[in-house]
Amino acid sequence: MVEEREASVQLLKTFAPLDGLKRENLAALAKKVTVRTMSAGRTLFKEGDTDKRTLWLVAGMIEIREGERTVAMIRGGTPEARSPLYAQLPRRVTARAMDEISYVSIDSELLDVMITWDQTGTYEVAELQAQLEGAGGDDWMTTLLQTKAFHRIPPANIQ
Repeated sequence: MVEEREASVQLLKTFAPLDGLKRENLAALAKKVTVRTMSAGRTLFKEGDTDKRTLWLVAGMIEIREGERTVAMIRGGTPEARSPLYAQLPRRVTARAMDEISYVSIDSELLDVMITWDQTGTYEVAELQAQLEGAGGDDWMTTLLQTKAFHRIPPANIQ
């Protein structure tokens, strides 16, 4: 059984590359992320998986296997657990919980967007209500800039 609880900004700051995000971006990410708990013996991911999740171990111990060979044992809270767990896809290893573990799972595409936004700067469109009223409210550029869909476009893709 997998249990979930909210992730805190303080917890997320302990992981790389999240520790480099601005506080406000980290707070926004924390609202979308949970800490999950998994019992001993369960598999976190398998060799060959192509799920687009980036995982960090918070607590407990996992065994990393490549085929039938154990290649690593990682315990939460150690320097090895600061980095994402074998993020390359398809996964080249299998990770199995040796005891009860807690881990953070973030959609890799969301993580990429958050890091991109953080690196390129945060742009905020100020409300231009007074100007809109004076211009008749039909300024298409301002309307476009204020849509939520526009804010989802990475700044690097806007010309």
